[in-house]
Amino acid sequence: MCAEPIELTTENESSSIIVDTRRTRPRFFDGKFLTAADLTQEQSYLLTRQADLGRTLGFGVVDGLRVSRATVSASGLSSPAASVKITRGNGLTPAGEIVFLPNDLTIDLDNVAQMQRLSAAFGLTRDPQQAFQNLSGLFVLGLRAVEFTANPTPAYPPSVDGNSSLRDGEVIEATAFTIVPYDSDASRKDPRSARTRAAREIFLEQKNPSLPAGVLPLAMLFLRNGTLDWTDEWLVRREAGDDDRFGFGFAPRALSEAHFFHYQDMLKETPGANPGQLSAQSFLEIIPASGPLPASVINYTDFTQAWFPPEARVELAFVPEDELAALMEDSIDLPPINLALKPEDQDALAILVLAPVKRADFGNTLDKLKTLPAPPLRNFAPPLLGQQRPIEALLKLDAAFKLKRDQIGPAPVGADFATPAWREALSNVSQLWYIRRRNLPSGSGLAGTPLAVASAVLTTTELPSPVSTGSGTTTTDNTETDDVRPVISGKPEEELFKSLAEEQLWGRFAFFRTISDLPAHNDLVNLLTDPILTENKLGPLLQQALFTTMENAIPLISESPSENFDQIQK
Repeated sequence: MCAEPIELTTENESSSIIVDTRRTRPRFFDGKFLTAADLTQEQSYLLTRQADLGRTLGFGVVDGLRVSRATVSASGLSSPAASVKITRGNGLTPAGEIVFLPNDLTIDLDNVAQMQRLSAAFGLTRDPQQAFQNLSGLFVLGLRAVEFTANPTPAYPPSVDGNSSLRDGEVIEATAFTIVPYDSDASRKDPRSARTRAAREIFLEQKNPSLPAGVLPLAMLFLRNGTLDWTDEWLVRREAGDDDRFGFGFAPRALSEAHFFHYQDMLKETPGANPGQLSAQSFLEIIPASGPLPASVINYTDFTQAWFPPEARVELAFVPEDELAALMEDSIDLPPINLALKPEDQDALAILVLAPVKRADFGNTLDKLKTLPAPPLRNFAPPLLGQQRPIEALLKLDAAFKLKRDQIGPAPVGADFATPAWREALSNVSQLWYIRRRNLPSGSGLAGTPLAVASAVLTTTELPSPVSTGSGTTTTDNTETDDVRPVISGKPEEELFKSLAEEQLWGRFAFFRTISDLPAHNDLVNLLTDPILTENKLGPLLQQALFTTMENAIPLISESPSENFDQIQK
């Protein structure tokens, strides 16, 4: 505080000081005539400073104030039409005012004052209020701080000939319930669609309900002619506290947390479906970036699921249960999963389904499954033929190769052997979770990125350089070169280099070699040296088709070379 007197009569000094007329307090000194207005001004000053301090902490619920549908009305009637139960607690309104409930309460909504718009002076509308029995649509139940005068006290006359009177001697602060209409297109839909559309507007589009600054929202309600259809507190409820986000379009942390808990509540109303056939899109428009999965979401007979879009890449992994909370926390910054996107816009969606196990059992579980490939979580309803990308055609071609390989030689460990082992390991998991995986420019050096195990010994050899001959063909030359990279050693690879040079495919192969890492290069060589290609008259033609399909598919997947080839090689 400045102790020196400031003269505001000059123009220069007055223009550099901003006067806060809201925070003016009386100056007391000996001999001053003290009036009631002076004491009232002192109280207003303290209340204003308190509200300003409350706004710096962020609005929201500090403790308690949980809302649920009541089974008994405030008057004791069973199965009331529109009654809610609120637990004790306190919170801060956006205006910085404190609201407080000392005890659990049951409120009949027909006794709550409806507030459509907040006037600048009183916070009440002058428009005539609509009868509660006629209310339909979405409404927000909230708390607001109010005050009133009470306890009459004798007022003595200021003069000898005056008359005494009674005046209210105390100002009592209180908390009042109010209902505010939620102005949105979602309010004009049926109850089920209104809830999912409101969730989309609030959590994805970040269209916060337009509420008065003096109202702390507690829950969203859907009324149908004065009858309560459902109540959802997490659509509008926010926990108080400072936000650690830094802009760039990120959703506030309190909003992401509320979406997570809203999703958990929605799972309690999951419609019935056969194992592996329940689709999130059947009753939700968006889901958070991470969360629990409903029961029977995966059909362990064939490891199919329909919860996520058919275009999403869904993988299964075990995780120690004490690390699950950290994984959920790590994914809170990712955007929600929009289930209403077009199929061609879902190609970058990658999901990891987590099966938490106890820390003591985690090592044993990995030992049992380390040699068995994880069964892919295929979608119960595959994409339509017209919506399939070139990569999907290559996957079908690779499946045909594997089928042919099984017929001409010993097959590797397949799903018939691996699936029962995974099914047994998952039988002890009571709750599955999921997280949305990040799409990074290059994930080859990140911890936790799954990489295929090389089937050959990796050594360091010289990269043969293509040499042009007089006939226009390209051959390889083993002369020394500065381009030395780890490759797969052995006769099959040398023969591959020669065949690629003869078919004029060396340049295209070198391109894939340049953009891929060591495991991806290993897989590429294994694919091109497959007996189906090398021992078939149509082998060169198939090689041409493979290169063309991979080149067309790479821009449609990711900017990560290893992830590109991993998807193609499957």
